[in-house]
Amino acid sequence: MTAVPVGAVRGARAETMSRVGDTCDVATDVATWHADAASAVVVALDGRDAFVTRNGIEHAARIAIGCLIRPEPGDRVLTSTADGVIWITAVLDRHSDMPLRLWAEANLEIVSARGDVSLTAAGAVDIGAGSRARVAAPEINLHAGVARFVLDELTQVGRRINCYVTTMRSIGEVIETFAEHVLTRAKRSSRFIEASDQMRAGDIDHRAEGTLQLQAEVALVTADTVVRMDAAQIHMG
Repeated sequence: MTAVPVGAVRGARAETMSRVGDTCDVATDVATWHADAASAVVVALDGRDAFVTRNGIEHAARIAIGCLIRPEPGDRVLTSTADGVIWITAVLDRHSDMPLRLWAEANLEIVSARGDVSLTAAGAVDIGAGSRARVAAPEINLHAGVARFVLDELTQVGRRINCYVTTMRSIGEVIETFAEHVLTRAKRSSRFIEASDQMRAGDIDHRAEGTLQLQAEVALVTADTVVRMDAAQIHMG
C-alpha cells in the first residue's frame, strides 16, 4: 500500500472537480470499483475528501455525512457508489490506537424528542469548547466526591442560596459584602484580627445577658454631649 500525502488528496479532488463535465473519466474511475457496496482501506484524508485503496488500486472518495465515526488512515471502511462518487458510509475496523471520534463540519445537535440522553464513561469525561459552554435546565443535580472549580471570574445571580455544610472556609485577600440586611445566628462566635478592626454605624446596640468585658492598654470613650453610666454599683480604680 502506498501512502498518499494529504496535499495530494486536495490536488486530486480539485482535478476530479475540474472534470465534472467529462463523464467518461468519472465513469471509468467508478467502473473499476466493480461493486455498489464494498470494503476498502483509507490511505489519506483532507476534510471530507479521502483516498481509499481496494485490490491494490487507489480511488478518490468522499466521507458521507451519515458516517458518524470519523475515518482515519489505515481504517477499513464500508463504501458505496452513488451518482458517480465513491462514498465512505461507515468505519468497519481499526487496528491503530486512535480514539473513535464523532466528527461534523457544521453544527451538530443530539436530540431526544421523547426520552433521555445519557453520557457514560468508565474513565473520564472531558468537555471542551473554544468559546462558550452552556447548560440550561429547570433543575441541575451535581453529585461528586470532590469538586474543584478554577475560575478567573465568577458572577452568580439568583434569588436564594442555601448552603448546608459541616465546615465552610473562605480564604481571600479582599472580601466585600454589600447587603440591605445581614443577620448572623451562632452558638459561639470568635474573631481574631491581627491589625485594626473598624466599625462605623449610625447607631450601635451591644447587649450581653451575662458579662460584658472590654480590656485594652489604653481605652478612650468620647462623646459630643453626654456620657452616661447607670448601675447598682460602679467601681472605678
